[in-house]
Amino acid sequence: MYAADLACPPPKPKHKPVNSCSAAAAEKTSAKNPAAKKQTAKKRPKKQAARKQTSRRPSGSCPYRKRKPRPTVTCGQSAPKQAQAGKPAAKKPAKKKQAAQGAPCRMPKPKPKPSAGCGGTAPREQPPRKPSTQKPSSQRPPARKPPARKPAPKKPQRRDHGWSWEGLYLDAADLRKVNVYLVRAKKAERTISPQVRAIARRTKATMFGYDDRLRSPESVKRSVARDLQDNPTQTVDDALGKINDSVRYILQWPDAHYVKAVKDTSAMLGRWKNPNIRWSNTWGRPRGYRAINTAWRAGDSTHPYELQFHTPRSRAAQKESRELHEETGRPGTTSQRRAQLAARQNQIFASVPVPKGAPLLRAPGRRV
Repeated sequence: MYAADLACPPPKPKHKPVNSCSAAAAEKTSAKNPAAKKQTAKKRPKKQAARKQTSRRPSGSCPYRKRKPRPTVTCGQSAPKQAQAGKPAAKKPAKKKQAAQGAPCRMPKPKPKPSAGCGGTAPREQPPRKPSTQKPSSQRPPARKPPARKPAPKKPQRRDHGWSWEGLYLDAADLRKVNVYLVRAKKAERTISPQVRAIARRTKATMFGYDDRLRSPESVKRSVARDLQDNPTQTVDDALGKINDSVRYILQWPDAHYVKAVKDTSAMLGRWKNPNIRWSNTWGRPRGYRAINTAWRAGDSTHPYELQFHTPRSRAAQKESRELHEETGRPGTTSQRRAQLAARQNQIFASVPVPKGAPLLRAPGRRV
């Protein structure tokens, strides 16, 4: 007997599905090996496991039923579903092809939904702007005026870059000459100081103010400016020629040795070729300052310098009246105030005793 003569089992009632035989076979296989079913369900996704169960041929199914070939699916088309037995397949409208045949199949990306605002409703999409139909004007816009600049504040300019102090003034040219004079005085002091120290050692004199032997530049400038103010016709060179104390020294002796020491000092300076240019002996005055102030010219530099000869009492009176003397020379001091200052200085020096023979001392080259 051939296989073609064998008859298939009779069909089952209509209320049962067509693939009931395969479902019954699947239940038998699952009942036999339940552990394998759990492992396959865990490893594979549900859709893939269901496809494989339906595609397998279960044992006991009809061996003569042929499989229908699967239709080929081109890019962008979906596979047609198999029609159930006894029901015609419903026609669906054909969809437009999304991509040309042979192009890579890509699913279209979903458009992002607009997020809802605070009120819970999505914001409305604004319509696209229409291009303007107006033609650009050929006229140029009016030129803008630059902002007005504020004038810079004027800086206080110095008067000719000179020197000024309490109403006294020196212009730039006069100030340069004064500075040159001060430099010359500083250079001459290097040769004058050794000679004065030698005199102090030989005559046993006490020196005062050796650290201040150079007169301050401000003091020299005040003296020159005051002289120019009092005598407008003279020049700055004339005013500098009157200054003899840009380098100055103070020598002090006791009253008993005062006259002899002054004579010895004058003789030594004459031998060193330092000529005397000023001699002021005020010991014979009835009032005011009491001492001997002299001026000499250095032999090598020809720069003038001052020597003051004091006793201990006259030196103390000089220190006491120093502030009064400075106030008298200020330009703002009134005549009434100067008279008061002069009266106070007379009282201070009136108590100074006069050494014997001191009023008769004269400059070298004159008879005593």
